Amino acid sequence: MSQKFITSIAAIFVIGFFSLVAKADDHEPSIYTQLGGTYNIALTVDHLVDKIYVNNALNKNPALKAVHDAAHTKAGFKVMLTNWVVERTGGPKIYQPDEFGRGKDMKQSHPHLNITDREFDIIMIECLHTFYAFDVPDHLILPIMADLQSFRGDIVTKPTKGYKSPYNSPYNGIAK
Repeated sequence: MSQKFITSIAAIFVIGFFSLVAKADDHEPSIYTQLGGTYNIALTVDHLVDKIYVNNALNKNPALKAVHDAAHTKAGFKVMLTNWVVERTGGPKIYQPDEFGRGKDMKQSHPHLNITDREFDIIMIECLHTFYAFDVPDHLILPIMADLQSFRGDIVTKPTKGYKSPYNSPYNGIAK
């Protein structure tokens, strides 16, 4: 694989949990285009989800462990997350809820998982490791991580009183 291809793959994660603005400005191609499109995004999401599903710290949360242990959830989650990231980065609008209630917005999708601030940060760390594993340039990592941070309030459904995240930043979404 070429260095550019690998860089493109990793930059996307997100993720998940992670929304990005379609264009940084009027002169730059969309993030979706810069990352090489759906296949590169799918490869990165595949890597990230594999890491999240076996993370021992995340699997201490019984609700997350139940999802991770259910054999049928992983492949479907990869598809849904890939579709979400594709759309959020400026690609085709292919993310939509299914008839079983999956694919809702972040706030509606996470209450049953009882995700804590610490677990959210662990997911952030897995994202960062994915970016580093695929040699994503630093100038792409900051806006992606800041955007993920902007979803903390929707994803964390069991806040940790007094918890101070090392990922708090002055950004609220993608820095322009």
